[in-house]
Amino acid sequence: MKISDFYGKKTVSTEGKRGYVVSVNISGGKAECLICADSDENEFAIDIRNVLRIGENKIIYEDRQTAISRAKPVRLGSPGFDESGNFLGTLADVSFNKNGLLSAKIGKKNYPADRIVSGDVIIVKNVKTVKSDVTKDGKIIIKKGTPVTEDVLKTAENQGEYVQLTMKSI
Repeated sequence: MKISDFYGKKTVSTEGKRGYVVSVNISGGKAECLICADSDENEFAIDIRNVLRIGENKIIYEDRQTAISRAKPVRLGSPGFDESGNFLGTLADVSFNKNGLLSAKIGKKNYPADRIVSGDVIIVKNVKTVKSDVTKDGKIIIKKGTPVTEDVLKTAENQGEYVQLTMKSI
């Protein structure tokens, strides 16, 4: 690829930020960053390592600066509550991998990351569960105790048992 191919090319971040390339900065014989401008002509830099894809008409990149500026510190020891205001314990740890947060340990119990809302305190969202097995033609399609998630609702709907699931999770 030639540097001239970059000039004027549109840029789109994973966060929705848009602009176009005005310069390519080089150091030590390799491209280091793209200098871009947004619609108001405010310049910003894209680290070449954050470029995800270079297409014919645009460059897609991971906007690390926006993600970093939105990030909040994790404060171990923060109090944890359920949605009803019941104290669950303090935040002991958070598990994660390269794809994101997995769970949070509050008190002695682990909670899945999709149920956690954090700020000055940790709130654990309540989740409905199936109170008895959902069956179809004598076969169990959703077991008692299963959390009612979007996937579980889709399964019930596809099996024609949406109403039964709804009734058994009240």
